[in-house]
Amino acid sequence: MANTKQLNKEEEISLFQHATGKLAYGLTNDYMFRAIMQKNEKVLRGLIGSLLGISQEEIVSVELTNPIILGSAIGEKESILDLKIILNHDQLLNIEMQVANRGYWVERSLLYLCRNFGRLQSGQDYAEVMPCLHIGIIDFDLFKEEEGFYSRYRLLNVENRRIYSSKFGINVLNLRKTEHATQEDRINELDVWAKLFKAKTWEEIRMLAKTNDFVKEAATSIYAVSEDEAIRLQCEARERYERDWAGSYNSGVRDGIKEGMEAGLKEGKKEGRKEGKKEGNLEAIRNVMKNLQMTEQQAMDALGIPASEQAEYAALLQPK
Repeated sequence: MANTKQLNKEEEISLFQHATGKLAYGLTNDYMFRAIMQKNEKVLRGLIGSLLGISQEEIVSVELTNPIILGSAIGEKESILDLKIILNHDQLLNIEMQVANRGYWVERSLLYLCRNFGRLQSGQDYAEVMPCLHIGIIDFDLFKEEEGFYSRYRLLNVENRRIYSSKFGINVLNLRKTEHATQEDRINELDVWAKLFKAKTWEEIRMLAKTNDFVKEAATSIYAVSEDEAIRLQCEARERYERDWAGSYNSGVRDGIKEGMEAGLKEGKKEGRKEGKKEGNLEAIRNVMKNLQMTEQQAMDALGIPASEQAEYAALLQPK
């Protein structure tokens, strides 16, 4: 329903405390995430403090440099929903909520990081380059057999592990790996934020809010924003876009498998069942790489090629 009056803070808290059942849209919806963080600076400051492991006293200023008109349509440009922030006038942060695995996340995160790094004005010295950090909040396995909950990637010397520069880095918070949170992560309450992001019901959020003021603040904002029809429609549009993309992705994988296996069966009549299956898998890998613009590794993972066989297929895929 449309919001007919502006609620004050006490009313928002009271209504949130009595809300029950499933959330219409949680914070893994990237539009809802952007709306809450843009509308409520206290919540944004709390998240930044946890992500950087710093106290609220150390956060002097937070400037969101790419505000959007909340409730307006954005199309398919996910980068618009990233939070571009200048922290304390001397550090650049780019925070994104990306729960769907679109492929090439590593390359994309590097591109976003590089776009934001090194924006010197004419006459400025290189020493004045602001540190730049890209923080991705994801809900998929970024690297095979990677168990890290909150990972920090930096440029370093691979021989002696010396950091080349602390001004350039990528942090990844993996919502699937909460059980691997370190003691430091728990002290910084990153596990609490992860549970908030993945919460599906008001009951879950109320339990978290009992011990965390930032969660309580976020909850009141989620309730208020959910009552805004224009924002709710954009959250729905984002959910529909993600669902359609996932459907296209799965369809592309299935088509790649079908085409590959059909080609393999034909080849199998000539070369035998085992070789035919191998040829079918090779053709499926090629089709998925072509149709979905995946790397060999991503295609083999998507097709469920066993790790023990991937080296053999990688060798067969090399140009003769």
